[in-house]
Amino acid sequence: MGHLLLVVLALALANGLAMWGLSRLRGRARTGGMAALVAVDAVLAVLLVLELGMALFFAQSDGFNITMSSRNWFDRHWHPVNSLGYRDVEPRPKAGSEKLVLVVGDSFAAGHGIDRPEDRFGDVLGRELGPGWRVAHASKIGWDTVDEDQALRAYPVTPNVVVLAYFVNDIYRAAEKSHFPLPFTVRFPQSAAAKYLVDHFALANFAYWRLARVGNVEDASRGFWDRLRAAYADPVVWAAHAAELDAIVDWCRDRHIRLIALLIPSLADVAGSAPMTARVAAYCKGRGVEAVDLTPVLAGRKSADLVVNSVDTHANVGLNAEMAGLLRRAILAPAALPAGPSAPAD
Repeated sequence: MGHLLLVVLALALANGLAMWGLSRLRGRARTGGMAALVAVDAVLAVLLVLELGMALFFAQSDGFNITMSSRNWFDRHWHPVNSLGYRDVEPRPKAGSEKLVLVVGDSFAAGHGIDRPEDRFGDVLGRELGPGWRVAHASKIGWDTVDEDQALRAYPVTPNVVVLAYFVNDIYRAAEKSHFPLPFTVRFPQSAAAKYLVDHFALANFAYWRLARVGNVEDASRGFWDRLRAAYADPVVWAAHAAELDAIVDWCRDRHIRLIALLIPSLADVAGSAPMTARVAAYCKGRGVEAVDLTPVLAGRKSADLVVNSVDTHANVGLNAEMAGLLRRAILAPAALPAGPSAPAD
């Protein structure tokens, strides 16, 4: 807001100088000048009101969290955050015969774009499972399979069921380690003036990133997804990623913890990400891991009906409720007999 105050002071000074200059004119020149100044002042006043309104009240999540409106959204909605850094209440021991479901994942599990944490699939699942069940979260934005494995091992309460919320970019670290980079380069403002405006003023920030999505963001996204599909087809990358998944599967199996994988495709292109979710589904089948694969469930449905908004392709409230229902049926069904340690990993 300090930058906006400086603009207001500068405009007030400029307006005063303009008035002084006009006072030295006579006749039509003065009248015309005053009319022009009033028109300019009216436009500037409208812009200032819009700027103030957007800066204070406009909060909208975006998938990359690069806009001021997204930062406003996080300030407003990203709570509670517990001592482990998760968007959840504090962990506590199981009470008596209570069964704990631990949702492990990235931004989809944490509820990116979901205003109220109680509308996430994990929280909805907890209510639908009913008495005797509790659902907790070990999920953070940007996590991949290695992060999720470490969080699972470090969680202070041993769960009865682990729901691994798997999104198709979870292969990212395995690709990087296999010298198969997955670049996603977004072009930020280049000139000092443009950078200053976009970084400090809500209207400029909104306009720049909306226009940028038509060009550089969409191009970067398209290139990233093409490269990501290639990563799943690369035998070296997949072997490294399968080893990451093996660590979670083996940890749960050694402790007799039921593991259910929730496979989430790209909601902006379900068909385009189908080969990736199919590979993970085949892995799960080979290792005897139960899987809830959303790809066939969402096939043919419009992206706009699934996502938070036009700039945030995380699952919306309706899809979170749907995921909760699918998981409830999976959890309450008899557990599948796990494959032995030597089962193939695709």
